[in-house]
Amino acid sequence: MLRDMKRIILTVVAVSGYLFSYAQFDLKGRIENLPIGETVMVNAPFVFGYFDDMKTPLTTDEDGNFSVTLPLDEEKIGYLRWGDRQAFLWMRPGTDLTVELDGSNGQIAFGGEMGGTNKLLHELELWKAPLFFTDSKRVAANEMQDRVIQPYMQQLAAKMAKVDASTLTPPEKEFLKAELHYHFIGYVDLYVRTARWPRKEWSNFIIEFMQGETPQPKSALQGPMYYSFIDAYVGFLANRAFSNRDDPTRFAASLDSVYGVNSFDSLMALAREHGETFLNWMAVKRAFDANTTERYLAQQVKEKYDDGEVSTGNKLLDALELHNRNSTYLDTLASIRASLMKRMATINNDIIVPDDYRTFQQIKTFVKQFQGKVVYLDIWGTWCGPCKEEMRYLPSIKEHLEGKDIVFLYLDMDDDEKDNKWREYIQANAITGVHLRKNNEDIQAIWKELLPDDSSRHGRYPTYFIFDKQGNLMVDDIKRPSDGQNLLKQLEEYL
Repeated sequence: MLRDMKRIILTVVAVSGYLFSYAQFDLKGRIENLPIGETVMVNAPFVFGYFDDMKTPLTTDEDGNFSVTLPLDEEKIGYLRWGDRQAFLWMRPGTDLTVELDGSNGQIAFGGEMGGTNKLLHELELWKAPLFFTDSKRVAANEMQDRVIQPYMQQLAAKMAKVDASTLTPPEKEFLKAELHYHFIGYVDLYVRTARWPRKEWSNFIIEFMQGETPQPKSALQGPMYYSFIDAYVGFLANRAFSNRDDPTRFAASLDSVYGVNSFDSLMALAREHGETFLNWMAVKRAFDANTTERYLAQQVKEKYDDGEVSTGNKLLDALELHNRNSTYLDTLASIRASLMKRMATINNDIIVPDDYRTFQQIKTFVKQFQGKVVYLDIWGTWCGPCKEEMRYLPSIKEHLEGKDIVFLYLDMDDDEKDNKWREYIQANAITGVHLRKNNEDIQAIWKELLPDDSSRHGRYPTYFIFDKQGNLMVDDIKRPSDGQNLLKQLEEYL
């Protein structure tokens, strides 16, 4: 009996060790010529996408060598980032990858078990926007086929042929070809939505262009391009539903098919109560398979929490708990929620919302109370992605200026009914400083006050200003937080 028990224990230990070795990913290599101050980060995503709290810095020895073991329970596309450069990393549990990186020019060489797959993935440049999208000029709708779609289809065919000619396995080829397809679909969708065509024109184009697409994934492994396609497909479903708005019967049937509601009022009530992301998830739940729906919803929860939209994140997490009680994502998300709720309940005396945060009339008059201090004014909105992205750079700026005579002043533009969301955002993200808020109508007077001779800059978010220690407005080219050292140098000139 004792011998049998010992054999069982040894078997369990052996199996556990075997399984553990397959729940990790070994990354090693060498980094050279990395610019001073830059760090190479590797990110194994939650589901997809890049999150700051999931990045791991690659620490090198004196010769530039590094080695790191990342926990990885399923195959994913991760990220390698340094400075303003990045590359996708194809990660598979139980395998290894070698990376030789030249930080000065971005040249990368891959080796190890996952070397071949990553080499081809990198050559396909899926992390980059296609040339037709990077051109700021947009062609007319009737020129799309000849000037955008057909020329790119030729490039796409060449990339597909390159995948077919490779020595990768059939499933690996299937995945890369699927990602190439979704990359194209996603960027055409974004192109059209940023083209400033009449609404009906771009809506009709999207409906026709997406008509042949299906929600079923084209490969067993789903990558970041597929998840971007999900948003494009939901947009297509919404456009198709609203194209029937002039026919009440067909419109009701379309809304029911896409969202599970049969009236516009019901849809808007849900949007007001739960937010637009919740509506998108309802559409995903009805159109996509259960596995994709679970992953999509878990990702949305993580994104909302990461963005400081705690209330919205909580509602989405409640939905995940209700519909996917055995989801492997629940424990991680519940832990994030607990941490955020604790932060929200903690009073931060460095976050100041004055009594007249909403009623002040002139920004220059408000700034007078900070006589003797430099004021860095950030005009932003909780709805503004670039605004929130810039704010991620501020903690290091503030750290460098700690103890100096400077005030960080934030003026948010949000509707009055978003007051709680605004307060929640600054608290959840610990945005220290003085906070004001105006709605879109009232903030126009502030724009005129700050830029009386340049109306073209009114309503540009984010926009930054500096007031010197005497309260004078400096109208020079004010640097953004992401400008780092250049902003510090600019602020120190006035300090």
